[in-house]
Amino acid sequence: MSQLYLFPGQFVVMSEKATVTTVLGSCVAVALFDAKKRIAGMNHFLLPQAKNMEQENSGLRYGIFSLSKMLDEMLHLGASQEHLQAKVYGGARVLENVGLGDSVGRQNIDCALNWLGEKKIPVVSNDIGGTAGRKIILNTFDFSVKVQLLNGIKTVDPSGSNVQLIARPARVVIVDSSASGRTLLSRILAQSGRVEVVGVACDAFEAREVIVEQEPDVVLLDLEIPGLSALKFLEKLMHYFPTPTIMLSAGSASEPDAMQAIELGAQEVIQKPTQFDPAALGCYSDALLQKVLASASTSERLKKQVSISSAESLVQVKHEFSSLDEVGLILVGGNGGAHRELALLLQVLPANAPPVLVAVSSVAAHLSGYFDKWKTTSQMQLQPAVDGLKPRQGNVYFATANEHLHLEDVQGEWTLKLSHGAPQCLQQPSSEILFQSVISALSPEQVKKTICFLFSGLGVDGVQGLLLLRERGARTVVIHPGASVFPFLPQSAIAAGAADDVVQPEELKMLFAALRGRTAS
Repeated sequence: MSQLYLFPGQFVVMSEKATVTTVLGSCVAVALFDAKKRIAGMNHFLLPQAKNMEQENSGLRYGIFSLSKMLDEMLHLGASQEHLQAKVYGGARVLENVGLGDSVGRQNIDCALNWLGEKKIPVVSNDIGGTAGRKIILNTFDFSVKVQLLNGIKTVDPSGSNVQLIARPARVVIVDSSASGRTLLSRILAQSGRVEVVGVACDAFEAREVIVEQEPDVVLLDLEIPGLSALKFLEKLMHYFPTPTIMLSAGSASEPDAMQAIELGAQEVIQKPTQFDPAALGCYSDALLQKVLASASTSERLKKQVSISSAESLVQVKHEFSSLDEVGLILVGGNGGAHRELALLLQVLPANAPPVLVAVSSVAAHLSGYFDKWKTTSQMQLQPAVDGLKPRQGNVYFATANEHLHLEDVQGEWTLKLSHGAPQCLQQPSSEILFQSVISALSPEQVKKTICFLFSGLGVDGVQGLLLLRERGARTVVIHPGASVFPFLPQSAIAAGAADDVVQPEELKMLFAALRGRTAS
């Protein structure tokens, strides 16, 4: 029996034996069943109805549209409406304690029950309302449903990966040859109240002692410590005492060293802070805290050996292009850890693929190193985005460090634009700014010929833009959180209903294989 996981804004219709799992907070799932034909369906919708008709036309995340679409698919498969029965779940008041109101769940419930009443489909069972989220497991063969209550908003993770930011203070060791650097980093982290600096060291030998003694969640490691090199120490650390490690790079650190650190297992390589720019230091502090907490949560996941089975990934295609020639533009967003999925994507794109625009902050900071690494495995031409450039087929354009990438329509031609605005969602370049600019630059028909990827990362950068692109007909693909270095960004996108497809990294090749085979030579 196959096992499927249903993400927000999706539905599934089955005529064979399967179990379908989903996790609900204020969302609602409606299960339908034709006992004579043994055809079952279940959806997972986030909101009762769209704010306008444009959104409604896209909207599996809206109950008013999702329910009708699921019914149409079941009837097309051979079910009879007069033989259908329904079960309804979810609609909890999980949002009332986070300032978002407590009526969304009730509205979702009313939407489902009213729609079923209009269609004269009897509700034979329901488990709705209350304050607890629910995990639902539907057996499509006999219409049995198991319900597990999830107490507390932090346990309601619609992506199913169950990875949460660490609840206790993260324990950190700082390794930096500079006493002032160690002091500054300690002060930045300590003032948040969410991090405990449990040790500092000036070189690899001191670091070994304090790391073994303290067993930290995260290590901050300067790339330029004296004595045993930081890279050699990182290699030994990952082999003998694996600990999530963020590398600290001064302006003088070489690009090859930064790339080698990532190859050896560093979570990310970030610039060391400066004490001379208070405004920049404040933004830096927020970003560093986010990275440390995310890395500490990764440590918790490793200790608990939490994993997601590939059988739980439901790849559900909203629409297919008949060939890659029909795709006009490809967008890529993400931040920490996204380089791994981006590398796989670049390997499978053919040389004549449409232009690709990339806004990934962790890659932008080390462009030349990534170009050297990827140029032998990518069939497309890789280049930094240049202000005023017209994107062309067969090229990948990367946002550069500390600059936002926009797409504009200049006299009917797509044109790249770079800006030096403040970080968006703590990221510079920002995926959100790229995605939103594309919505403004493209016509409605051009948006529908766009594929947008959101990869590993922290926070919510790109989530709202991805959702708006999906609502306007673009194909949106999110990497599975269980396969991400940092699952929090794809988790947020899935929870918002912004994903058409949620894929394992190895499925990126499958996504383009059929298109590549049908592309005219």
